[in-house]
Amino acid sequence: MRMQARIVQAALVSSALLLTACAHNPESVRVAGVTTLSGNGVAGAVDGKGTESRLNRPHGIGFFPEGRLVVADRGNHLIRSIDADGTTRTLAGGGKAGFSEGAAGQALFNEPIAVATDRRGNVFVADRNNHRIRRIWPDGHVTTLAGSGEAGFADGPAHKARFNQPYGVALDDAEVTLYVADYLNHSIRQINLLSDEVGTLAGNGKAGFADGAGGKAAFNQPYNLRNDGHGGLIVPDQNNHAIRRVGMDGTVITLAGSGKAGFADGRGREAQFNNPTGAVAMADSQVFVADRNNHRLRHIAPDGTVTTLAGNGEASFVDGSLAAARFNRPLDVVERDGKLFVSEENNHRVRVIVP
Repeated sequence: MRMQARIVQAALVSSALLLTACAHNPESVRVAGVTTLSGNGVAGAVDGKGTESRLNRPHGIGFFPEGRLVVADRGNHLIRSIDADGTTRTLAGGGKAGFSEGAAGQALFNEPIAVATDRRGNVFVADRNNHRIRRIWPDGHVTTLAGSGEAGFADGPAHKARFNQPYGVALDDAEVTLYVADYLNHSIRQINLLSDEVGTLAGNGKAGFADGAGGKAAFNQPYNLRNDGHGGLIVPDQNNHAIRRVGMDGTVITLAGSGKAGFADGRGREAQFNNPTGAVAMADSQVFVADRNNHRLRHIAPDGTVTTLAGNGEASFVDGSLAAARFNRPLDVVERDGKLFVSEENNHRVRVIVP
């Protein structure tokens, strides 16, 4: 069933339930729509609850095992956490651009742009302008996992390896390999967490648009990546305006997107995106996409059909129904308990979508 039809059906069912059940148990009714979890639209670094807090260009997001959200707060050079009630706290970082290791409040990042967590509570950070992958240990201590700090393209021992603006991090199911979207190297890299060796999974260091295996595949500024739960990685390929899938064997295919910037719903390569920057796969192989420059959240069905979930293309801010909601450069999207969580660059917020 097409996503738009599902939305209409869900809205009708929700309305009927509200008329008959809200007096008995209003908490049991889930109504489709968009709300704000954290941030008030003003750029800043303020801890607090809900709209009392401030973020500055929040980018990559993820979840701790117990359900707390973790955010790469790029403009503040911080890693933040957000509780289910919207309470926002600073997890690590000194609040200014730089590089240093150490205790949470003393460590420095330089535009951290993506995060991934493991089952033990470690946070892995793509530290963009430091050209490094950092680790925040459960006690808050920050160290470098991989990267020499010098921009380049080199595999090998983690401390000698080179990245060029890493933009995404994701773990495999066994949590022994960390995958990296290496933005300006146009490649997907991998770090073996047991041997501390860095290798290249797919891409060849040159911008292009080609499916294939390993070095025969080509990307153009892969912005992020996420484990799809089915033996692959979902990659928003920003300047190819496409959503790609990379198998753990390095085989790359295009799920949707024509290769040209635009806006069009449709199937597979008939669809158009404009600088997609975040994507998450569901257990049933549906994919949701943060379509940044279209100011929309898009949906890719398992058969490759692309529809629009929320947003009308206008750069604005509106909470409310799926039809009424407006976004201003949504950047990343994750899912938990049937809800989508979206980081939003120009509204400096984290939003929640109930599809």
